[in-house]
Amino acid sequence: MARVQSTYNRAYLVEKFVDLAATSGPTVGVSVGAGTLVLAVGFEPSEAVPDVTTYTMDITDGTTVFANDLNFDNTAAGTIKVGTTAGVVAADDTIDVVTTIDGSPGVISGRVFAVVVDVNNQVAGEATEVDRDQLA
Repeated sequence: MARVQSTYNRAYLVEKFVDLAATSGPTVGVSVGAGTLVLAVGFEPSEAVPDVTTYTMDITDGTTVFANDLNFDNTAAGTIKVGTTAGVVAADDTIDVVTTIDGSPGVISGRVFAVVVDVNNQVAGEATEVDRDQLA
């Protein structure tokens, strides 16, 4: 049975504003459900990240690293950096930011985001024959 294109699940953006600690470690990011295909993830700092020895981040669900070693050292506010390793989140989880910091940058606020698609075998609904006739 063919499905009307408008009933398929679509890619959408999830985001969360976070404060990254001044030292290395994880920060809880966006929540995603089981069966979510992650297409891309990224981070956008709200203020400039100062020039320190090292300021990198991984964005991960703990199983798949969707963005590896994004370098934010000496980065202007509003700069968006993205990782594009795709993967499916098997169980309800969060996609977190894990920083590696060498230096004293202070707390950095910003937006962590993911472009995702629910790939479970569920659709918004199937068009009936009447619906299809009206679209024609």
